[in-house]
Formats: sequence, structure tokens, C-alpha cells
Amino acid sequence: MLQKKHQNSISVRRKASLLGLQKANHFGTALSVFVILAGTILWLTGNLHFGPRRIAEAGGVLDDGGNEHGNQVNEHICTEHGVPELLCVRCNPSLAATFKAKGDWCAEHNLPESQCTFCNPDLAESSRSVVDSTFDLSALEKVMCEHGVATVECESCRFEIGVVKLQPSLAKALVETAVVHAGPAKKTLRLTGQVQLDQTRVINVVPTGSGQVKRVEKLLGQDVVKGDVLAVIHSADLGQAKAQFLQVQSRLELATSTFEREKELHEEKVSSKADYLSALNELKAAQAYYAAAERRLRLFGLGSEQIGAVKSEKENSQFAELVLRAPQAGTIIAQNVSTGALVDTTESLYKIADLSNVWVWYDLYEKDLALLHDRLSSGKTVVAKVRVKAFEAEVFDGVVDLIGSQVDEHTRTIKVRVQVRNEERKLKPGMFAEAEISVPLKGNITAVPSSAVLSDEGRSFVFQHWKDDLWVRRDVHLGRNHGGFAEVLNGIPTGATIVTRGAFMLKSDILREKMGAGCAD
Repeated sequence: MLQKKHQNSISVRRKASLLGLQKANHFGTALSVFVILAGTILWLTGNLHFGPRRIAEAGGVLDDGGNEHGNQVNEHICTEHGVPELLCVRCNPSLAATFKAKGDWCAEHNLPESQCTFCNPDLAESSRSVVDSTFDLSALEKVMCEHGVATVECESCRFEIGVVKLQPSLAKALVETAVVHAGPAKKTLRLTGQVQLDQTRVINVVPTGSGQVKRVEKLLGQDVVKGDVLAVIHSADLGQAKAQFLQVQSRLELATSTFEREKELHEEKVSSKADYLSALNELKAAQAYYAAAERRLRLFGLGSEQIGAVKSEKENSQFAELVLRAPQAGTIIAQNVSTGALVDTTESLYKIADLSNVWVWYDLYEKDLALLHDRLSSGKTVVAKVRVKAFEAEVFDGVVDLIGSQVDEHTRTIKVRVQVRNEERKLKPGMFAEAEISVPLKGNITAVPSSAVLSDEGRSFVFQHWKDDLWVRRDVHLGRNHGGFAEVLNGIPTGATIVTRGAFMLKSDILREKMGAGCAD
């Protein structure tokens, strides 16, 4: 009986112990789950970091700003963004608050002002100097593959390290190459605008006398040269002017003969001096009337030869014909006249424009004004590359010659005028136009043709010629685009030969596994 009680007591104690262990296990599991969830949340929000990039350490660097700390920061450079790892906001978003609190923040590009190469182009040069872009390709020769040979020599594994083998004869036939070079830094402004007439080359043709149109000689769209007859108008105003001219001409002839007779008599002491002076005054008055009548005829467009023929025209139908002539060479872009219409001196019958030169007005953002203003105010030429949809493959060279005097309060843009030669008349007023204006900046940049840059999984890369028939993929960090060229901040050295055309064939080789799965981008 006692033995049975002892066994029951042991059983109870064992059950209690097991129950305690189960509770402890449950608590431990719950605690582990809590720690994992809390750590994950802190890591996702940027408040938990592993390794050398500690927020507290970065904060200390930001707060101190001394040379000693700055030198320590530069020991570890973010190769993707070209700034010290401890200060890289794009890798450590939580640093943004610290920079903003110090007043070091560019709201336009969402970067610290001390790291913004868009607002401070000189920073790009300094960032390039601390990022190593000359990886030793000979190190690839030491990489061994699973087949026991150098990976670069293995037909099955070469693509894994980004190496492509291409026979020189095929390379010459299928790809184009270029040498990476460093050149002056520049900023390219891309503007949109509209083609308009050069207002200094447009003229309205208005009749100098009212009347009825007898003939229309030139029509809308026709080219004319200076002096061409546009239309003929039967004008009573011109008839009256010619009649008056004939009257004063007769009066001048009479006054001239009278004066000559009186002068001769006066010299012979036959007539009095008063008669002589009276004849002289009449001659001067007749000359004045004649000059006024002649000027009036010239206002109607008559030349000296035509004025001399007025007397012979008084008996024919041309006496009252007003000939409307082109005052300049150009193209008739507007016509408001037809045969039989009544016209007067307030109407523009033709508009003639010289289309060999046009204006293109563009909208320039206020933030880019300083770049152009400094160039123009110093007397330097600013060249613009103009393109229109109608002739996409053609570039029209233009020159920026004027910046507007006021900013549009709604769009925050200012008008910029570009003069473009248009000898072939391809540019039509009203056309939508785009322009690229390159403005030099301080320093130099390394640039490659945009056609040379490929991408895969968000990484940009080019193919560099290594040696003999070997080409290697080089990941690059790009900056701004400059009119068909991409700025390379790091990843490729100057002097390297890269593929500019046909690189997709090489890309297909190194991404052969993706291509088989249909995943290459």
C-alpha cells in the first residue's frame, strides 16, 4: 500500500515537471517569434543595421564634420552611388532626417546638398576620384571553373564571369567599337517649342490708293522677287494725282518761260525789276507744286521713268491703273484680294514672308536660366540642335540669340528664341519642335555612346575588349545623358575599347541561361 502511494506521488511530480517544461517551451517559442518580428520591423524601417554601417557611427560623423572623421568615412566608398558608405542616403534612408536637421538637403533631387551632383557638378569629379573604376582584368584568368580549367577558357562556364569569345573576323563584321574618352563636362537642356516666322522678314502689302481690282497676278503660296507685279487696281485716287501732276507741270513750264523772258528784258533794261522779281517768285512756286505732285506719284509706287510717261498716258486706259508690286522677295503666305473687289488703303492685300530663316520659341525652366544667361551675356555662341517630327532623322542647327524678359507665372518658364536657317523650307511656321542645347560646365567627364549601354536586372553595363578574341562585361555607374552620350561615373577606364553597335549579341551569350528561360531584359 505504501509502495503504491509512493509511485502515485512520483507520477504526479513527473506530470507537473512535464507541464512546466511545456509552458517554458511555449514561452520560449513566443519570445523567439517576437524577437524575430521586432528585428525584421526595425531592419525594414532602417533602424537596425548589421556590420560596419552603424547609424550611430554615421550620426557621429555627420555631427562632428572634422577632418579626422571625414578621412575615416572615405575608407569605405559606396561604389553604386559614389559617396562614403556611412553617408549614403540612398543606401541608408534613415540618414535623411539627420541631413535635413543640419540644413544639408536638396529638395529637388531628394539628396543631401553636399552629395547632389546635379546642383553641384564639381562634386561629380570628386566622387569619381574616390571610386576605383580600373578593375584588373588579369585577375579573371585565375578564376577556375568546376571543370578544373580557367573559367575564361571554358566554353561552358565562361559566360558566368561575363566573358564572351568572338572571332576577330566576326567582330569586324558584326559589331562597331569606340574608345572611351574623357572630355569637357557639359549640361544638355532639352526644350520644347514652336516654329514661328522671323518677324523681321515679314511684310504686309497695302494699296496706296483705293479702287477696284482689275487683275490678280500672284496667288497664295507663290514665290516672288522684289518688284514683281502682284495685282493691278483701277484707282481714281491715282488718276487725280496724275491729273494734278500734269497741271503743275504745265504751270512750271509757263513759269519757266516767263521767267526767262523777264530775265532777258531786265538785263536789257527794258522791263522793271518788279516784273523780274514777280516772274522769279512764280517760278519758285511752280517748282514747289511740281515737287509735291511728283512725290505724291512716287507714293503710289511710280518711278522716274513712269512719271515721265504720265503725259503720254492721259489718252489711254493705263492712266488710272495702280500697279501693286512686291516690296521684297519671299513667299506669299496670305492673300486677301480677288478680281473685281473694291479695296482701300486700310486693307492688307498680301502678306509676304522670307522663309529662308525662321524663329523657334522654346520654354526654358527658371532653374536653367543662369546657364544660358551667363553664356549670352559674355558674348559666347550658344548652339541649339533643332528637331521636328516631320523630319526625325534630320538635325537643324540653330543659335540662341534672345532670352525673354519675363517669366510665365503659371508655368515658371521663360521664352528663349533660336534662329534657324531654313533654306530648303522644311521648317513650317506652327510646327512643334524640340531642341538640345549643350552648355559647358567646369571639369571633365568620361562618356560613352548611349548605344553602348545595356541593362540587366537594373544594372547598366558595357562590353570592353579584353585581349585577342575576348570581350568582358563591365558594370558601369551612369550619370547624366549628354546628347547621345552617357556619362560614366565609374566602371570603365578611359582608353578602353567598347562595343557601340551589336552589343546585344554579346549580351545574349552571357545571359544564355536567362535567354533560355525567356527572362533577359
